[in-house]
Amino acid sequence: MKKTETENFKTSKNPAGAFASQYVASRLDLQTGQEFPMDIWQKMGKAGLFKIGIDRMYGGDGGGYIDLLKAGESFVRNGYNLGLALSWLYQQIIAHYILRIFGTREQQSQYLLAAAAGKITLSFAVSEPGRGAHPKQLATTARKQGSVYILNGEKTYLTNGPIAGVFIVLAITDDTTPQKGFTAFIVPRTTEGVTVTQAMALNFLKPSPHGGLKLENCRIGRKSVLGKEGKAWQDMVVPMGEIEDVVMMGPALGGAAALLSLLVSAIRERPSETDITLQGELGALHAILQTMRIIAYEAAGRLDRNNASPVPLMITFARTATEFHERITQIAERRGITGSFEYTYLHRDLESMLALKKGLMQIRQKKIGSALLKT
Repeated sequence: MKKTETENFKTSKNPAGAFASQYVASRLDLQTGQEFPMDIWQKMGKAGLFKIGIDRMYGGDGGGYIDLLKAGESFVRNGYNLGLALSWLYQQIIAHYILRIFGTREQQSQYLLAAAAGKITLSFAVSEPGRGAHPKQLATTARKQGSVYILNGEKTYLTNGPIAGVFIVLAITDDTTPQKGFTAFIVPRTTEGVTVTQAMALNFLKPSPHGGLKLENCRIGRKSVLGKEGKAWQDMVVPMGEIEDVVMMGPALGGAAALLSLLVSAIRERPSETDITLQGELGALHAILQTMRIIAYEAAGRLDRNNASPVPLMITFARTATEFHERITQIAERRGITGSFEYTYLHRDLESMLALKKGLMQIRQKKIGSALLKT
C-alpha cells in the first residue's frame, strides 16, 4: 500500500522540521488570519508529531523533554512560525507531564492513546478573568456532593482553549485554610454546564488560539479527579510553569536561528553592505545562538534526569535570548534591512515571547536573591 505524504514523515530523521518545511513555511496566512488551521493540525497527527513525549505503551514515541525541545526548535527553524509550535508543544507537555505522571491507568488509556493519535486536543485551565493565575486570587470551586463534584467558575487565556476537546481544570476543593487546596479535574468539552468562550483576538504568536471556559454547575465524577485531591497547585501548576519555560526554549532557538539565516541572506543580496565590522557582529550573533542552544539542551536534560533545578539556566537563557534579539534588531535597523515576510513576523513573535517571560524571570531572580540575603 502506498504511503501518504504525512505518513512518510514518521520515518524521517527530522520529522518536525520536514513537516514544517512542507506544510507550514508556505502558509503565509498563518500569520495574518484569525482561524486556527485545523487542516495542518490534522496532518500533524497523521505525521505522528503528537507521539513525541507519550509513552510507547500508549502509542507514543517515548521521548522526553529534550526530544520535545529539539522538535520545537526544528519546527520553527524550518516553518518560520512560533505560534503553531507553541500550541503543539503545550499539548505535548500536558500529555507528558500532567497525564503521564498523575493520570490513573484508566485515564491514561483513555486520553493518552487519543492524544498520541492526534484525536484530541488538551488545555490546562488555571488563569481566571481579572485574577490571573495567583493562587490567593483564584475563585473557581469544586464542591463535593456525594460521589460527584459540582464545578463553578470561569477560566481565561487558555492556550488551545477554543479547539480543545478536553480541559484539565484547576478548582478549589478546600478554602478553610489560608493556603487553599486545589484539585485538578478532567473535564470534557461536551460536559453539561461547560461553555467554551470565543477565541481571543491576539495580534502575536498566531495562529495559537487562546480562549476561555465557563463552568456552571458542572457535575464531575470522582474518576475525573487527576492526582491527589488538594495538591494540584504544588504538584502540577508550579512544575508545569518550569517545564513550559524550558521546552519553549526550543521554538525560541528555532526562531533565533531562522532570523539569523534570513538576515544573512538579505545581506548577501547587498554585498556592498559587507565589511569587517558586520562580519564581527554576525559572528557574535552566531556565538550567542550557540550558547543559547547549550543552555537550553542542558535545562531540558535536567528535567529528564530530574537531578538539578533548571531555574538558573532558564534565567540565563532569557537574558541571552534578549541580548540576541536586541543585537539582531540593531544590525537590521542600522543597515536598513527591512527583512522578508517571514523575518518580520518571526522577529515580532520572538519579541512577544520574550516579553511574556520577562516578568516571571524577574520574580525568579528576586527569589534567588532573597534566599542569598537570608543565608
